[in-house]
Order: sequence, then structure tokens, then C-alpha cells
Amino acid sequence: MSQSSTSDSNLAALLSPRSVAVIGASEDQSKFGGRLYRMLLKHNFDGTIYPINPGRETLFGHKTFPSIEATPCAPEMVIMALPQAKVKDQVAACAARGVRVAIIITSKFSDADAAGAELEREIVKIANASGMRLIGPNCLGLISPSNDLVLCSSPALEVDRLIKSPIGFISQSGALMATLFDRAYEMGIGFTHCISVGNQADLELCDFVEFLIADPDTRVICTYIEGIKSPKRFVQLARRARAAGKPWLAVKAGKTAEGCRAAYSHTASMAGDFASLEAVCRQENVVLLDDPAAMLVLAAAMARYPGKRVDQAVIVTTSGGGGALSADRLAEAGIPLTRFSEPTREALSAFYPPGQADNPVDLFARRHEEVGEAVDIAFRTTEIAMVDPQADLCVAVMTTAPGLATTSRQLAAGAQESGKPLLFVMQPGMAANPARNALIDCGVPFTNSLGEAVAAVAGWRRWSAWRAAPEPEELDLDASDLPEMTGAADEFQSKALLEAIGVPVNSGQVFADIEEAVAGSEAIGFPLVAKVVSPDIVHKSDVGGVLLNVGDACALRNGLEAMRLRISATLPRARIAGFYLQSQEAGELELIVGIRRDPQFGPLVVIGSGGVMVEVLRDIAVLPAPVARETALTALRGLRIAPLLEAHRGRPPLDIDAVADVIVRMGWLAQAFHERDFEIEVNPLKVRVAGQGCVAVDARVRLD
Repeated sequence: MSQSSTSDSNLAALLSPRSVAVIGASEDQSKFGGRLYRMLLKHNFDGTIYPINPGRETLFGHKTFPSIEATPCAPEMVIMALPQAKVKDQVAACAARGVRVAIIITSKFSDADAAGAELEREIVKIANASGMRLIGPNCLGLISPSNDLVLCSSPALEVDRLIKSPIGFISQSGALMATLFDRAYEMGIGFTHCISVGNQADLELCDFVEFLIADPDTRVICTYIEGIKSPKRFVQLARRARAAGKPWLAVKAGKTAEGCRAAYSHTASMAGDFASLEAVCRQENVVLLDDPAAMLVLAAAMARYPGKRVDQAVIVTTSGGGGALSADRLAEAGIPLTRFSEPTREALSAFYPPGQADNPVDLFARRHEEVGEAVDIAFRTTEIAMVDPQADLCVAVMTTAPGLATTSRQLAAGAQESGKPLLFVMQPGMAANPARNALIDCGVPFTNSLGEAVAAVAGWRRWSAWRAAPEPEELDLDASDLPEMTGAADEFQSKALLEAIGVPVNSGQVFADIEEAVAGSEAIGFPLVAKVVSPDIVHKSDVGGVLLNVGDACALRNGLEAMRLRISATLPRARIAGFYLQSQEAGELELIVGIRRDPQFGPLVVIGSGGVMVEVLRDIAVLPAPVARETALTALRGLRIAPLLEAHRGRPPLDIDAVADVIVRMGWLAQAFHERDFEIEVNPLKVRVAGQGCVAVDARVRLD
């Protein structure tokens, strides 16, 4: 939660003030305060406005006040664009005056350095002591068409009117908020509220998401995220948004964050900050997109067609080439094209010759002499195509063509008969402006980019396909029975922990030196595997610390001597504590199964392609722990190497059930350690054919 209690109801009251003060108000449009003040006036806020400027009696015809203390009543909301050195005193004055919420545009706080962060904490403490809330600092204010309230200096607000659409947008970037507002306006799309949260010193992203969930005017929630202050609350709000039937869309910056530089295990590097968030969002049906523009397109479509779920797509186009390229892009994104039923093809054959009455539908491939121009059949084409029971959504790909505006209107009207979603891709430049205006008049969403359209449809399809994860089954295991360990364990200790939870491991023994290893090798049995034991070596294969398929004692002695020399040359300071001899195990495929505690979202499981190729292929799935067997099987089948788990060239299928059991057990272990910082990894897990199980042949454990 934020530093003071906030609910959606009292936040709604804070964001709909009846009086606003602008500290630093000016007529000078080169200054933040000047632009802010003018935008507030321009967009006809119908409450009381108090411009604060000690050097002027009036600004744009409005009486000014020398200070916040001089206003006849305490303003409900204050926005300040001041030098950093003046902010603390003004916050204190506003708090003493009884202001309910203050927006701080000024930067150079926690976004700058430690001194700025300390000052930021001080102003929050001052504000909260009197019950005043803060937005920012380092933000660009807010744009609230629902409240006819603009407190933002961006030139994007140089528009005649605010468009109101049922989309809310919370952004940690003020510039991005203004940019998407501008893009949306050009497409005839507006918002209920756009709020720039900046440093989130007090009120933060989750506060405003909670407000949008409760807001009756908002149907779709958009967020631009740089950092999450309240991860548990984030998950709770995702569930509340689902229950309210409001899609939550998000773009996250920083895919290469701290976790991706971790060195102890592959698990930590592959389940870094972004992968962890992605796993949580997938489980809770928050739709992550890479591109803010695609997020805007999807939000517009979901707002226009609330509650609609999509899977298969129909392409209607004014160009055969455009249809082919669009089909390729949709297929690459995993979006299937509708296979028309026979009645649909038969109905379309009245307008199109044999072979053309199918998906994609090219309007210019019509029967010219019989049916007239493309514009004449546009309505019936989408009407027929979208009635098909397998058609969920129409992507209308428009190129330069005669009568483009009329054709677009007819396509929109025909699709409207079905009640199914329609998304236009307007590929021409200025030639398509009349068509764009026609779509704005019809309220039909469009984009100028095929890539944005495909990304939006793919996100919509993921949202539509979401199903609640099954509950993990209880395992007959007791955490108190686990071996005691702290810090980085060696492989022998690591496998003992895995054995304790029922993960199959290969047998082996640690020997102090080469002579002991050679003497004890017969008890292990040949062929065997020999590995160096060293607290200073994490990835043994990287330094030649692994011998495979050792056939006899002589080969073992020679191999270990060569290994010792290699390590001494490569890592002269590495301590060699002994050698670990193990039975050599066969398998058809190598996987990685790892677990770690994410500092924000808790225990996670990582599965994927394993062995020495793990970092090259990066074919992984990240799952919040604990994990149900069904979830484990679904994740395995979603890997790129999944076909290798099936029967292949005469070889029977692999034991995917045994792998799922290991994943479930590792997920249980992750949950058991959820209060500790840990990384535990099995790599490789060798998978055998069905009925023969799998075996962990290497493992590492770090437990703080």
C-alpha cells in the first residue's frame, strides 16, 4: 500500500477537485507553470482556479494570489512547477493550508541522487502528516477528460476539445503519456483519465489502477510500468480487474534488469525481473505488450467491443499482396485464419470467382462484369464473412484504392451486423485521410501499421484464451525433514536435498584427491562421470571440470590429472576440494529445471532446454510456484523443443509425466523456501523414453 491509506473511493474524490491552485502560474509559455495554467483554462475546468504568483495581480484575466495561504479557501488540489529548492517549503505550506492532494512536476529527487531521494522522503513525510497526498515528483501531471481537468503542459493538449473514451492510462513516463494522448487523438480515441505518476513517492501506480477498476466510466486499463512498488497488491488488483471484467494492458520497460546479470545459476539470469513479471502477468491475465502504440490500438478495440473474445481472424483487403503479407504476419504471431464453412464460401461465390471466395478476401478479385466495383460488394463481403461461426475478428487491410472512404464505411457497416470486432489497417499516407475520418465518425478502431495491428490481435487472443491455473496438488512432504544447509552447497549436498523431495538423481561419491578417486572408482562402476569439486567454480564445464564416459581406472587417472592442470592454468586461485565420481546416465533429451525467489513476486520455477546449450537456446518457461501438474505439462508442451518430447523417427515419446513430477516437486520446494533467498537448479535433467523416467545428473543449491 501507499504510505497513507487510500481507497478507490477517496482517490476518486481527490481526482475530481472543485478547486485547483497552480503554484508558479504565469502567462509565459516558455515556462512549465505558464503552459500548465493556460491548458487548465483552455479546457474549461468548471471549478475554482487559484493562480499563485506574487508578482502579478491577474493572469489571463484571473485574479492571482501571492501565496497558497492567501487563497480565500483551501484549494482541494495544487499543482506546482517550481525549482527543486522551493518544493519542500511549498509542500509544507499546502499541507498546513489543508490541501488534499498536490502534484509535483519538479524532477531531481529520487530520480537524481541520494540527496534527492532523502528530500523526497522528507516532503512525503510532511504531506502525509497532515493527510495530504502527493502525485510525483518528476511527473507531467494528469489529463482527465471525465472531469474536464487538464493539469499538463504538453503541446499535445493544443486541441479544441477533449475526447472521452472508456480507457484509463497510468504511466510512469509523463512524455509517453502525452505521446499516446496525441496518437489517440489522431485516431479519434480519448480517455477517462491519464495520470503520470513519476517517482511514485506517495500515490503510486497500484493506487490509480485500483481507482480505474472501480471507475464506472473506464472499461480498459492501460499502464506503462518501469518499476512496481507493491507486487503483492499488483497481483491482487489483477484479480480484481478480471472480476470487474476490465482488461488490464501493460508495457514494461527494462527487460535487461538486475536479475539478468546474476552469475550463480542460469535460473537467476533467465528468470530476471522482466521474466518474473511476465510469468505473473500470464498467470493473472494482465496482457503484456512490447509497444505502447500496439497497447493503444488494443485498448481502443477492446473498448469498442467490450467483452469480446477472439481466436481466429478474417482478412478483408483491397490488395492481394496486402492480404498475403497480412496472412504471413498473423501466422507468424500464431493467429489462425478462419477456414470458411461451405455455406460461407458458397455465399461469397456470388461475388468472387472460384478460389477467391476464401480467406483472405480480396475485394478487387471480384467478378468484375457481374457485381460492380469493390465498393458495391464491401458491405455484403464482411456481412457474409463475419457471420461464419469460426470468424471472431476481421482485420481490414486497406491500400490505395478508388472510393476508399466509402469502401471503409461499407466494410464497417457489414461487419457491424455480426457484432464481431473489426480492426482497420490504413496503409496509405494522406490518400487515406478521408477513410480515416470516416472510421472516426463510425467509431471503428484503426491503425496505420500492420505490425501494431498484429501485436494488438495477438494480445487480445492471449487475453481471450486465459484460463485460471489449476490448484497445485498436496505432496506428502515435510519441510522439517529437509537437510540443513546455508550458503552455496556442493553438488553432492545439492543432490541430497533433491533426493529428499523425491527428485531422482544419479548415484555418486566425493573423493578428496586423485588417488582416492582412482581407488574408489570400481565401487561406482564404469563408464562413469568425474567432476571437480570446488567452491570457486560455478559452471564446471566452462573450465574443463567434467569428464564424461570414463571407461577405466587408467583413463580416470589421466583425465583427472589433465583436468587439474587445465583448472590451474585457467583459474589458478580456484581451490580443488576433491572429485565427484558419478554413475553415467543416458537420456534422449536434456532439460533445465530451476527455482528461485524473485525479490518482488516470490518463488518461481524455470523450465526449458538444458545442458550446455541452455544459454544459447534460451527456450524457457517461467511459472509462479507452487505448480500444478497440468500447468507443468502445458508449459513443457509450449517449449520450442516440445516436438522432441513426442515420438520421433521411430523413437517412442519421452517420459513427460516424470518431468512434470520433478517440476511439481521443485515447485513445492520453492514454496517451502519462500521466505529465504535461494537459487536451486537441475541442469541437465536427462529425460528417457516413456516409462523410464528422468534423472538429475547435475545440480547446485544456494540458500541464504
